[in-house]
Amino acid sequence: MNPIVRRWGTSPVQRGSASGATCPDVLELRSSDFMVIGKAPGVPHVTAAELREHGAGIGPGEQAVIIPRDVMLAAARQIVQEWAVLNTAELAKEHE
Repeated sequence: MNPIVRRWGTSPVQRGSASGATCPDVLELRSSDFMVIGKAPGVPHVTAAELREHGAGIGPGEQAVIIPRDVMLAAARQIVQEWAVLNTAELAKEHE
């Protein structure tokens, strides 16, 4: 069974990719976690101290990846829209 449930945001082709085969993406998994496909070699050198300044860190088995802003914003828009629909449905149930 495919562990991927769906893509969040727009497809690579919708973002202008000719092949759509190897582009950054945000995918939801059956576990309800998200998988982000990005550029690992493109990660700028960031020190542990610089990460800690923002309350972040990269642990064992973790890797930072870079994804374009438009990919993240498209996924965020879809998440907000779907959350609003779910929230509205829940409120309607409460007032039945």
